[in-house]
Amino acid sequence: MKAALFRQHGGADKLSYEDLPVPTIGLDDVLVRVKACALNHLDLWVRQGNPAYPMPLPHVLGS
Repeated sequence: MKAALFRQHGGADKLSYEDLPVPTIGLDDVLVRVKACALNHLDLWVRQGNPAYPMPLPHVLGS
């Protein structure tokens, strides 16, 4: 699957568009094909490393 992600905090230069393995799903899970998604200010704050929104890295935007 394709994903927009970042591996370290910073500006737009830290974003990359990469191939990731398709996640494995369990019996109670659903795998959905996404054609487009929106980004919002939370995605920007997380990418910039805002301490109010800690996320483990790498982080896929829009998730």
